[in-house]
Amino acid sequence: MEAPASPRPVYRFGLFQADPEAGKLLRQGSPVKLQEQPLRVLGLLLEHPGEVVTREQLRQSLWPEGTYVEFEGSLNAALKRLRSALGDDADNPIFIQTVPRRGYRFIAPVQCEPVVQTDADLSLHAPEPPQSVAEQPSSIPSSRSWGWPLAALALILIALIAWRYTRREPTTLAVPRKVIAVLPFSNQGAGPDFDYLRFAIANDLVTDLTSAHAITVRPFASTAHYVSQPADPATVGAELRVTHVLAGGFLLDHKNLHVNMELVDVSQNQPVWRGEVVVPPQQLVALQDQLASRAAEGLLPAIHISGASPSSMPSSRNERAVELFLHSLTIPLDPEPNQLAIKRLEESVALDSSYAPAWGELGSRYYIDYHYGNGGEAAVKKALAAYRRQSELEPDWPAVSTPIRAEQGDLNGAYDQAAEFLRRRPDAAIGHHFMSYVMRCAGLLDEADRQCESALTLDPGFNGFRSCAFSSILKTDYAGAQPYIRLDEHSGFGAMLRMMIALRTGNKPAALAESSAVSQGGFQFAELARMYLNHAPEAELRKAAAALEVEPRSARDPETLYVNAAVLSFSGQAGAALRQLRKAIQGNYCSYPAMDLDPLFDPIRQLPEFAALHQAAIHCQQNFLAHRTQVETRH
Repeated sequence: MEAPASPRPVYRFGLFQADPEAGKLLRQGSPVKLQEQPLRVLGLLLEHPGEVVTREQLRQSLWPEGTYVEFEGSLNAALKRLRSALGDDADNPIFIQTVPRRGYRFIAPVQCEPVVQTDADLSLHAPEPPQSVAEQPSSIPSSRSWGWPLAALALILIALIAWRYTRREPTTLAVPRKVIAVLPFSNQGAGPDFDYLRFAIANDLVTDLTSAHAITVRPFASTAHYVSQPADPATVGAELRVTHVLAGGFLLDHKNLHVNMELVDVSQNQPVWRGEVVVPPQQLVALQDQLASRAAEGLLPAIHISGASPSSMPSSRNERAVELFLHSLTIPLDPEPNQLAIKRLEESVALDSSYAPAWGELGSRYYIDYHYGNGGEAAVKKALAAYRRQSELEPDWPAVSTPIRAEQGDLNGAYDQAAEFLRRRPDAAIGHHFMSYVMRCAGLLDEADRQCESALTLDPGFNGFRSCAFSSILKTDYAGAQPYIRLDEHSGFGAMLRMMIALRTGNKPAALAESSAVSQGGFQFAELARMYLNHAPEAELRKAAAALEVEPRSARDPETLYVNAAVLSFSGQAGAALRQLRKAIQGNYCSYPAMDLDPLFDPIRQLPEFAALHQAAIHCQQNFLAHRTQVETRH
C-alpha cells in the first residue's frame, strides 16, 4: 500500500496564491510566469512572514555549499524578477521590504493552507527550467489561457464556483504604487468669509485625483482632522501610510484669490511639484476648472502618471450650485445642522443635476439623518436615490450605496452592485472592501477575508479597512484580525475590536480595560459586558439588556444586532440574545457559520430556539449563493 501523500503549504497573500513546492504562483487564479530561483526566494520569505530573512540564509538555501555562483548579482536578479512578477516596488514595498545590510522581510498579511500533493500537481505545474541571467526575460503576469491542462481541473472548478467569488478581469492589473493624502488647506489671509475653502479645495482635489485610476487617494475624511493643527507632510505620510502628501494654502489680494499647492514625496521629505491657481474670488467654477487642470497636467505627470484629463473630472457650470455644495462641506454632522446641509445640497442639485459630487454628499447627509436624526425610512430611500444618481453620472466612482444596501437587508442588490463595480474597477481598493462586507453579511467569511486582503494590498494603511477584522474574529482567527485593528488601534472602534476578542478568549482584565473606550465610542454592549464581568445584580443586567435592545443603532444595523446578541448571550440574557440574533438573520446578516464558531453563544447553543435560528441562517446563505450563481452564469 502506498504511503499517504503528505500535505504541503500553500500561501495566500493579497491577490496571489503561491505553492512553492509545486512551482506555482497564481494571481487571482491565473498563472504568473516565474523562474525557479525567484519562486524559491518567495517560498523562503513566506515561511517567515514579518521576519528578516538574511542574505546568508538565502544563499544557503538557494546555493548550498559547493555551488559556485556570483551570489550578489544572482540574488539581486532573482529579487528583481520576483518583485516584477508581484507588481512590487523596492522603494515603496507592498510585499518585500529590504532591510539594509541584513536581508529582506515579507510585510503583507499571509495565510498558510496545507494541501495534499498529487501526481497531477507534479505533472501539470512543474517549475520552468532555470535560465542564465542573460537569458531570463522580465517576468510579467501571463494572460488568461484556458488550455488543455486546466481541463483536468474542471470538476474542482465546478465545486469552487459554488463558494468562491470570481471575477473576469485583466490579469495584467498593476498594483497602484502611489497613495496620496490631501490635507486641509490653510487660510493664509483670505479672511473668515473664505474659511470654508480649507475643506472645499482639498475635497475638490480628492475628487479630481480619484478620477485617475493609476493612483489611490485617501478619502478626505481621513485627513480632515489635520485642519486643527499644523501638519508636517513627512509625519502625516508616516501616520497615514501614504507615498505623497498634497498640502497648500490660499490668500486674497485686492482682486484675486491665490491658491498654492505642494506635493511632497514622503520617503524623501521633499517637494516634487508645486502649482498655483489664481482666480477672482467669486468665480468658483473657474477655481474648480483650474484645480482639475493643475492636477491632470502638472501634479500627476510629476509622479509619472499620464493619461489624466481635466475633462474627465467632475465639474459644474452653475456658480450658485457650486457655492452651495462647497459651503455644505463645512457643516457639522450633528442632526440639527445636518438639516441645513441637506437643504443647501437639495438646492444645489436642483440648480445643477449633473454634478456628481453634490449628489454623493447629499446621499451621505440623508443617511446621517436616517441613522442619527428623525428622517426615518424616507431618509434612507432618499439616500439610495441620491447615490444612484451619483453612480449614473460617475460610473467609476466607488459605489457608496453598496454597504447601505447590505445593511438594509438587500444583500442580493448589494452583491450585484459590488460585483459590477469590481468588473469595471478591479484596481479599486474600496470596491474590494465593500465586497468584503457583502461576503461577511452572507456568512462567507473566507471570501470576505480574501477581499479584505485585496483591499489592503491595493491601499495599505487605510484606516477605513479596520472593519475587516470582523471576518477574522467571527472565524476565531484572532491573530488574523490584528493587521486590521492596527489600522485604527487608538480609536474607540479599535478598542471595540480588542474587547470582542478579549470576551471570546476569556480575558476578563483586557475586556474591562477596553470597556470604557468602547462605551465612549458609542457601542452600548460594552456597558452590559462590564456590568456582567463585575457581577452586577440580575435586575440591573436585565435593565441594561432592555436598553440595548431599543438602542437606535441596534434597530438599524444587522451586524450590530449580531454583536449585541453575542454579548447578551455571554451576559446570561438568553431571551434578548435570541431576539437580537433573529433580527440580524431576518435582516440578511446570515450569521452562519459564525454562530457555530462563536464561543459567546455557548450559553444558548442548546436551546431549541437557537437550533431554529441556525437553520434560518443556513437558509439565508443558501438564498444568497443561489442568487450569486445566477449572476455569475450571466457573466
